[in-house]
Amino acid sequence: MRTFWITISILVAAGLAALFLIPAPEVAPTVESGVATSGANTIPTITPPPVAPKTPFAAEPSAASPTLGTFTKGLDQTIKDAKVRPGRLVEKDGAISADGKFVIQGKGTKESPYEVSWELLMSASDTYIPRLGEKEIPQRIAMLNGAYVRISGFIAFPLIVTESSECLVMLNQWDGCCIGVPPSPYDAIEVKLVTPADNSKRHIVRVGTLEGVFHIDPYVVEKWLVGLYTMDNATLSTEM
Repeated sequence: MRTFWITISILVAAGLAALFLIPAPEVAPTVESGVATSGANTIPTITPPPVAPKTPFAAEPSAASPTLGTFTKGLDQTIKDAKVRPGRLVEKDGAISADGKFVIQGKGTKESPYEVSWELLMSASDTYIPRLGEKEIPQRIAMLNGAYVRISGFIAFPLIVTESSECLVMLNQWDGCCIGVPPSPYDAIEVKLVTPADNSKRHIVRVGTLEGVFHIDPYVVEKWLVGLYTMDNATLSTEM
């Protein structure tokens, strides 16, 4: 039994001696001005390269700006004192859907004119009223400027001449004088024909289809809008 405790005492003494013989740990290096110091020695540190900033994601397009699947035709038009109001034009099934309200067939070329409705042209009155200081032409109408257009309506010629290369095409019937409803700037187009038309039967109600180069040409007198749309190089067909 004594031998056991003597052995334990020797092991304890040896452990204490080992603790005194183990060298003290060195002081952890500190970093000052890009140099690590440890006692009297200096160790240069390596500065990591700067992290490049993350590229932000592109902002989502607003509802008023053109989006993927739409086109921007018409936004580059210059129309006197008017501005073009951006809309949403989407090509679908060979036609153009304009702001979810109007459908425009065709390509705007001589071989395939845009087929437009009076409702489309009259919608300019929503945003273009010069006497009220409102001077924005919707993109859906601005895109027609300079393009070939086809439209049908009532035809009125000058009353005096028997043959004329000019006429009005209108939404409503009007004989140029007394019968019918006089047109507004939004529902009539001043037309210049390629070939003069016979006007010998002045008081016959005429309905026809016109094809030609369409222009948005505001004519304003003392802030009052007198005319808005014109067409040139036009051909007239009275076969409905």
